[in-house]
Amino acid sequence: MRNWGVSDRPVRLEKDRAILDTGIHIDLYKLFSNRSIQVYVFDNKYAGYTLDEVAEAILGEKKMELEARDFYSIETMTLAEYCLKDAELTFKLGNIGSGEIIRLLFLFSRISKMSLEEVSRQGVSSWIRNMIFFEYRRRGWLIPEKEEIMKVRGERTYSQAIIKGKKYMGAIVLEPVPGIHFDVAVMDFASLYPSIIGRWKVSFETINCPHEDCRENRPVNELPHWICKKERGIVPYLIQALRDLRVKRYKRRAKEEKDENKREWFDTVQRSLKVFLNASYGVFGYENFPLYSPPAAEMITALARKAMLLSIDEARKMNLKVIYGDTDSLFIRGATQEQIEEFERRVEEKLGIDLELDKWYRYVVFSRLKKNYLGVTKDGSVVIKGLLGKKRNIPILVKEAFDDVIKTLSEVRSPEDFSNAKMKIEETIRGYVKMLESGDYDLEKLAFRCMLGKSPDDYTKTTPQHVKVARILESMGKRVEVGQVIKYVKVVGREGVMPVELASKSQIDKEKYVEIMRSTFEQILGALDMNFDEIIKDRKESSLEKFF
Repeated sequence: MRNWGVSDRPVRLEKDRAILDTGIHIDLYKLFSNRSIQVYVFDNKYAGYTLDEVAEAILGEKKMELEARDFYSIETMTLAEYCLKDAELTFKLGNIGSGEIIRLLFLFSRISKMSLEEVSRQGVSSWIRNMIFFEYRRRGWLIPEKEEIMKVRGERTYSQAIIKGKKYMGAIVLEPVPGIHFDVAVMDFASLYPSIIGRWKVSFETINCPHEDCRENRPVNELPHWICKKERGIVPYLIQALRDLRVKRYKRRAKEEKDENKREWFDTVQRSLKVFLNASYGVFGYENFPLYSPPAAEMITALARKAMLLSIDEARKMNLKVIYGDTDSLFIRGATQEQIEEFERRVEEKLGIDLELDKWYRYVVFSRLKKNYLGVTKDGSVVIKGLLGKKRNIPILVKEAFDDVIKTLSEVRSPEDFSNAKMKIEETIRGYVKMLESGDYDLEKLAFRCMLGKSPDDYTKTTPQHVKVARILESMGKRVEVGQVIKYVKVVGREGVMPVELASKSQIDKEKYVEIMRSTFEQILGALDMNFDEIIKDRKESSLEKFF
């Protein structure tokens, strides 16, 4: 092999990685564990990061199951089949959509100026750091140290944070108008934070510059920070370029392209660019980022709030009814297409950043909580934000009940339809509670699924329920690994939980599951002027009758 220029050890193992002398090693575990990849590229399709969990969520396939407790007792051929199946799943994940993952890694690599291996192993803050550093080095500029930035540009923030632990105030979220609202347009600022960085040239390079005549350039009166008028800085230039590439090319093509494969690819690219853009604001408020600049991060959020408030004021001047707003979106009820277009024009003229129609809901149901609503678009698609039934860590049985209720709501087309829909929702909830009471279900459907973030022995201060279950499994000689999803059910007794494979229906704590259903539905039922306890009151009465 040496005659071909290849060493006799083509694979070199290091502490946390394997290196190929004649190729590129992409660690899919690290890649799929990247939160930005999970959220923006795969739209939160998977919860855990093991091969089994990711493959099941994305491919609909699972690893080969082994009955034996350890590898030493497995027959050689069975072990070979097990390893082959793992290799097949890994290969398929790496070739999703005709090599989409590889193409995305090339995209990230080109933007960040990092190798494919580095991109696959490191987080988005490292990508952004390298992108900025590359541009500095290309121009022959010195890269400032974090301490230097803090000393010259300042480190103090002045706004009062609402969220505990934050150093400055974040986005604005309006109180929703609870209830059912028909004909709701959602107006969205296209990449608001990146647009602000580009429009007002905000970065660690431009905030609180040393020029005396720039001190008057204070776009937010409530803050003492100013922005340089003489220098633009590299960061606003880079972010503006990426933002325009996403909004004006790929996002637009994702909506207009007729070929399904191309449309999906354009959508994946625009969501991937969103990874960079969304993080481009956050990194400057992240203490471990080498270009950390609290005043720059504070200025960006303040300008975002200013943009939202000015837009709300403009909407009210046009007699438009704003029923909710969150960070970069406004919900407007009962507007015409002409009014929406005029509103877009006025806001863009006043602020210099793009506002566009994102969705038009047939109706929206708001709970009393912020960031909690259900919307049905004109084509019947259902959008759920924040409601508990949408959360991943709820039992399948409860999720099925929630989905059935959502399906009923998706069929509502007018205020008159709600009477029948409410009756159907009541029947659905009663049916699932009855199913729970009678034991007419598969035990797996009551299981909670929680990923083990660290070894059970490392949990010392508190012991979450899934860790209790992991320890029970270990005590029985079963192997438990970090990253594994633990499945358990709630049972009557001191421990309160048990591995699903060890439990029986007679042990199930039915009251706990009824309570889970109550908490899942109470937000959406409240918005519909319905009450969970009223719906299941017959169950309580029949339970009391058993004592007489």
